[in-house]
Amino acid sequence: MYYRHNLDCYNYPEQSDEHMIEVPHLRDVDLNEDYPYLQKSLWFKIQRVACWLLLNCIVFWLLRITHGLKIHGKENLKKYKKELENGAITIANHVFMWDYICVMKAIRPRLGFFPAWKTNLEGPNGPLIRMAGGIPVPTGKVACMKKFKDALDEVFESKKWMHFYPEGSMWFFYPDIRPFKKAVFQYAVRYDRPIVPLAFSFRPRNKFQRLFGKTPLVDLTIGEPMFHNKELPKGDAARELQERAYHIMQTMVGLTPDSPYYNTNLDIATYKKTM
Repeated sequence: MYYRHNLDCYNYPEQSDEHMIEVPHLRDVDLNEDYPYLQKSLWFKIQRVACWLLLNCIVFWLLRITHGLKIHGKENLKKYKKELENGAITIANHVFMWDYICVMKAIRPRLGFFPAWKTNLEGPNGPLIRMAGGIPVPTGKVACMKKFKDALDEVFESKKWMHFYPEGSMWFFYPDIRPFKKAVFQYAVRYDRPIVPLAFSFRPRNKFQRLFGKTPLVDLTIGEPMFHNKELPKGDAARELQERAYHIMQTMVGLTPDSPYYNTNLDIATYKKTM
């Protein structure tokens, strides 16, 4: 069900991939050529297991209380189990600080990875982001970007799952789907991985639920896996997959082509925000 709520308290940026949060700077993270973009130490693996146990025992339950999280479409992961056994790419609209935890609950027992914004790693949640599977994205040096891509290669080669936010930034509880960046779909073609679309949508709170927060309640829908067209050249296949995913994600939140909020413009620079 498509639900538009009143969020006048939020000032959404002019460009759809701009960030709208300010992260307190608590530490410096030097993403140089020697930085361990993909952690492999035994101590890190122990931390990751501990984080997973904490999520399952406490945090997932808290999300149900604080955000009313409901997950739909789990049967799609079971239905396509064979097609997903070599790994997959999940995508979702980016709508609140802890939405990746919702993704983790949706795809469990799998433990995935995701590209992480360097600024977030330098804030209070940096260690948790790493334990959740964050791989920091470097800027600047070509050699550092190669290290980042090597880390992605290793994730895909090990048949793990990778999550991307194709909108490029987080906008608090924005109800519509913003334009997607093409790189995500290029990865799907390059590594020959299916894309599993996950769509966050919202519903209103009742009087009792308002005791636990004022933001809208959250639904997360898991769609059927999408596969790129192997008969097309790689560039065309990525573009076609991007356009198809964008349409499907909009329908998953309840938008149809006849809706005034349905968007066909994939140009980030000219996208017109709807709130």
